[in-house]
Amino acid sequence: MNDKKKLANIFLLSSIAVFLICHIFATQNLVIYILQKVSEAAVVGGFADWFAVSALFRHPLGLKIPHTNIIENNRQKLIDSISKTVSDTWLSKTYLTVQINNINPTDIILNLSKKQRHINSLKNFIRKYILKILAFTYTKQFDSVLQKYVDTYIYKLNLYDFFQKNAKNFFESNLYQELYNSISTKIKHYITNINNKTICELIIKEIDTNVETKLSQTLKNIVDKKLDSIIENLCDFLELLIEYNADTISNYIENFIESYKNKTISKDIIITLLEGFNIIDKKALLQDLIEQLKSLILEIKQNKTNKIRLSIKNYATNQIYENQTKIHSYIIEFLYSILNQNIDKFKNYIVKYLDNENASRKIAKWINWFIDSDILSEFYKQNEFNIKMLISIKIQKSIKNAIIQNKSLITNKINFDKNFNYIYNYLINQLLQHKNEFNNFVKKKLIYIMKQNHYLIGKTVKQYLNNLQHEQLINQIESKVGNDLQYIRINGSIVGSIIGFVIAIASLIIKKI
Repeated sequence: MNDKKKLANIFLLSSIAVFLICHIFATQNLVIYILQKVSEAAVVGGFADWFAVSALFRHPLGLKIPHTNIIENNRQKLIDSISKTVSDTWLSKTYLTVQINNINPTDIILNLSKKQRHINSLKNFIRKYILKILAFTYTKQFDSVLQKYVDTYIYKLNLYDFFQKNAKNFFESNLYQELYNSISTKIKHYITNINNKTICELIIKEIDTNVETKLSQTLKNIVDKKLDSIIENLCDFLELLIEYNADTISNYIENFIESYKNKTISKDIIITLLEGFNIIDKKALLQDLIEQLKSLILEIKQNKTNKIRLSIKNYATNQIYENQTKIHSYIIEFLYSILNQNIDKFKNYIVKYLDNENASRKIAKWINWFIDSDILSEFYKQNEFNIKMLISIKIQKSIKNAIIQNKSLITNKINFDKNFNYIYNYLINQLLQHKNEFNNFVKKKLIYIMKQNHYLIGKTVKQYLNNLQHEQLINQIESKVGNDLQYIRINGSIVGSIIGFVIAIASLIIKKI
């Protein structure tokens, strides 16, 4: 720019020099006259353009003339205008969207993948950060982060709806048939080779606690709800027994009195005399004793606080709880005996059932029915938290075990390089197979990011320009458009001299006329 500025200054100074010489040596010479007019117009044009150009950046000759030093006086307007032009016109959302849509992300990645140095850089980068991640997996912080993310994902799911929606498709797929064949083969092999005693012990072990719980609940139910009913039914039975056996009871009491009389002579004499004088009516006495016995039984039945009834209930309760262990042992022994006698039949039945060609469909149908049933729905509602917690724990353990088991694939450089090549080739093949989907995905994401952050373009330009000192701003503008501005000055001198020449010729013509 300095060269062009010097050239413009030379044009202006040359015009001034010619103008002064022509006025000092003023003659009637035609050429001098024309040069005088030409230089005069060139000086006016050149000086006017110099003033105009200088007024953009500073006060000409240091004189604070109005409407000069335009850039400094309108700095903020200029900065706002530039940032707006860059943001809304030069780099508008529409323009950038078109440019993003013109790129081909797949080709860019494939071109980079052809260069070994990029592959090596990627490999080293991945291995470096995988080692850092691997070290992180042994910390309590990783356990906390893993638990947080797994729990967040699991507890958001409705597992029942998920299984219900996907069960039918799964059971109709080839995967289910393959899984069934694999599992049934293992089950048949296991059942065929396992010892009968072991099976019995396993089954008894599984049901033992359940039997104990159910037995305890049953006995408690008997004590709390059934024992009173049993006592009342027993009283009803005793009443009927007495009624239907009144004669037998009378004979027994009469025999008891005769036996009592025969024990001593004095008792015999006294009782015989009482009977002789009708003081004791044996039949009436027998009838009264039977009625008293009935009343006693009725009192026991109707009055729950009766001492005899309470004694019977306490005795029965104690007997039930004292014999609970014996009852439990008897039930377990009985079940063990039944299982032991029928275990071979049971094993053969399972093997034949699994070999049946319709077995897989029947099992699938049964599982589907069970999934759709209220039984599973209610079970899931009651145990949803525990189920999700169990699944979450299993997933966390599986992830940690997978990391530990595959540690050597990362820490051993040879293994890592080998597996990296498999992964790398797989990714490249997948990229080629899904080129259009990948390109569209990347473009959409880039366009979305650009639109979300587009305001930063104008903000960044404005911030950069605001941080510049005035002289820095002037220098940057002059460095970009200074040459064109100096050409304006040069053109002003040339155009002025041409106009001066035209004026001189026109003046001479007018004078001759």
